[in-house]
Amino acid sequence: MQSYTKISNLFILYVFKDMKRQFAYIFFVLFGLVVTGCTSEDPAFTLSQNNFSNISPEGGTLSIDIRTSSTWTATSLNDDWCNVYPSSGTGNGTIRIEVEGNLSADRNATVVIFCDNERSEINIAQTALPEGQELTYRIPVIFHVLYKDAADDYQYVSATRIRQVLDNVNAYYDGTPVWTGGDTPQDVNLEFVLAETDEEGNELEIPGVEYVQWNQMPIDCESFMSSSSERILNLMWDMNKYINIVLYNFSDYGDGSVIMGISHLPLSTAGTNYLEGLQAVEYTHLENDNLGYPQCVSINSLYFYEDTPARCYNPMDANVTLAHELGHYLGLHHAFNEDDEESDGLGKDCTDSDYCEDTPPYNRYVYGLWLSHYYQESKLPMEAFQREDCNTGDTFLSYNLMDYEISFSDRFTPDQRARMRHVLEYSPLIPGAKRISSTTRMAPAGVLDIPVIYKKCVKYSVGLKKK
Repeated sequence: MQSYTKISNLFILYVFKDMKRQFAYIFFVLFGLVVTGCTSEDPAFTLSQNNFSNISPEGGTLSIDIRTSSTWTATSLNDDWCNVYPSSGTGNGTIRIEVEGNLSADRNATVVIFCDNERSEINIAQTALPEGQELTYRIPVIFHVLYKDAADDYQYVSATRIRQVLDNVNAYYDGTPVWTGGDTPQDVNLEFVLAETDEEGNELEIPGVEYVQWNQMPIDCESFMSSSSERILNLMWDMNKYINIVLYNFSDYGDGSVIMGISHLPLSTAGTNYLEGLQAVEYTHLENDNLGYPQCVSINSLYFYEDTPARCYNPMDANVTLAHELGHYLGLHHAFNEDDEESDGLGKDCTDSDYCEDTPPYNRYVYGLWLSHYYQESKLPMEAFQREDCNTGDTFLSYNLMDYEISFSDRFTPDQRARMRHVLEYSPLIPGAKRISSTTRMAPAGVLDIPVIYKKCVKYSVGLKKK
């Protein structure tokens, strides 16, 4: 009996030791697999998505998650219409790919990600806008608010007021009139949006607004718009991606007039797509560095809180002023005959100086003489301020945003709409999709000999009440 027990115990011990050896073997095999899986056989990074097909012609923003513990870079091989932000990072992150609208033909873009010497591609296919359809433009704007005294609301203009004014401007551009009567308002199919990110793709703390301390206030606006000062030029964000709007106190010229706003006119590429009335350039694409002046819109912040009360006229209305100056930035001239003051002053000239056949020309010089008799009046009806078409002799009331003194100022005409759409689709240094590739004729590096051409809005403070 004892011998049997001893043999049994030895057998159990042998089996137990053998099981331990097998367990150890299995453990080390599994451990080896885990170690191997965490080193050379694991990818350096993963992307949440590698392919995007049939992106809308309207464009948009794509979002891709990166999973890695290493440093990575992201580069677009088609940065004239497809941009990636941020361009680098360490560890897990999210990149945004901004795809511009497409007016020409179906196209493809590639974004390359490098991480630990490994390369991965994100492939993007975008369809073109179908023939006969029109692209909706959404143009980012950045307001540079210049201030010397942060406690002064007329220098340090509130972001809330800026948003409010831009909303009202968009209502003018989408054809929502303030007044009844007049010609049918035009929807330009354009929206100005407050920029959400800066030039490096960083999210802005205040969308569309940056506050810049300035040691001089007020500022001569015409000198500002012509300046080659490095500090002023450096204010301008990439003009191919943003419209720069600068708010500051304008200097008083002391002659009873007030400059409400001032804007540069856009450029137009010479040749087939040239738009009459604009400065011609030989290039389809320019950069900020090609200009020796700050292409932008400047608005007098001393009047930026001015609105038009219901059924009243206010020549200082900031909403109308900004809509007017953005019209200049997109290629519109003043609706009146701007050549009259160079004539004999008798109103004989009737030049169509705004290149729009549906804006009746009138002699503003003669109109101004008549108007000067009424500046002391405060309750004249708007119907009293009619113009005379110097072609036909017919009288008319002005509803045009590119007119002033004294106008309802709440709409554009079809010809004005067509000019703005042409500038959006063809002009260099204007944000948004183009009908020709920006790489067709790119300007060389350095400042080009391009004259400074701007339009300003000069008004007199006179209150008029509509009956």
